[in-house]
Amino acid sequence: MFNRTLLKCTLSLIAACALLLQAYQACAADAWPSRPIRLVVPFAPGGSGDVIARPVADHLGRVLGRQFIVDNRTGAGGTIGINIVATAAPDGYTLLLSSNSLATGAAVQKTPYDPVKDFDAIGRVAFAPLAIVMRANFPARNLQEFVAYAKNNPGKVNFGTAGIGSSQHLVTELFALTVGGVKMEGIHYKGTAPSLIDLIGGRIDLVITTMASIRGTGGAERLPRLAYAAEQRVATDPDVPTMREAGFDLVAGVWWGMFGPHGLPESIRSRLNAEINKAVRDPAFTKFLDAIAAAPLPSTPSELQQLLANDVKRWTATAARAGVRMQ
Repeated sequence: MFNRTLLKCTLSLIAACALLLQAYQACAADAWPSRPIRLVVPFAPGGSGDVIARPVADHLGRVLGRQFIVDNRTGAGGTIGINIVATAAPDGYTLLLSSNSLATGAAVQKTPYDPVKDFDAIGRVAFAPLAIVMRANFPARNLQEFVAYAKNNPGKVNFGTAGIGSSQHLVTELFALTVGGVKMEGIHYKGTAPSLIDLIGGRIDLVITTMASIRGTGGAERLPRLAYAAEQRVATDPDVPTMREAGFDLVAGVWWGMFGPHGLPESIRSRLNAEINKAVRDPAFTKFLDAIAAAPLPSTPSELQQLLANDVKRWTATAARAGVRMQ
């Protein structure tokens, strides 16, 4: 009798605690935000993720009445910054603005987080096709000549990335597979901007990235674009052919989206999604994106979650084909 009574009391206490916790979480969500919000960008300042994040953070800060602090945390192809958010409390005060590097990083290494299960998607922000960019004094005038040179000089051509497992890394590996017979050496940085600075300085040969990153580092006038991995020519760069026009069937781009740690209250997620969609549909933001060859990409949380899951599958397969694996 005593044990049965004790058990009933214990279960009642657990149930009461659970109700109190739910009530606390509901009150906390209703009061959100009551302090500044940290928006982690897992790449260096000046890169495309940083360039995209800042106007979004400014908009959210204005409409929500609290400062959004952009926190650039670089390293390991974005894994360091991403893991900060994966292990944060799901209270809406630590958020992630990531590119599809959230998927590509997990394709080449065992990450301390599951890219799909450990995050709650909030909403997509933008999309941009990738540009194939070479140093100004490289002995080639177009993509066909670049590929011919790389094939005739195996191992002598190198490329820069934002880190092992970054979207640029795997897209460049896919580029090499697509053109066939090209062996290039990867030079991996802690972000896109440092790789472009070295490309501008002539210390590396090739980078595949977005116009947002190129403009962010002052390379738009100094770095020849060989092609875009796009379905059609970019309106703001009409003289540059697509990969398909140059004879190679490659279409690839970068998307950016906002995520929170798994367990983010639905009220916070819905509110953020609504405000992000307003921000990316704003004519001023669209004009800003046009200038960097990007486009707004509003969505529901579930659309972003599905996009992420699909990308994990795609880039895991690409990494296996290219034999890329980070030990």
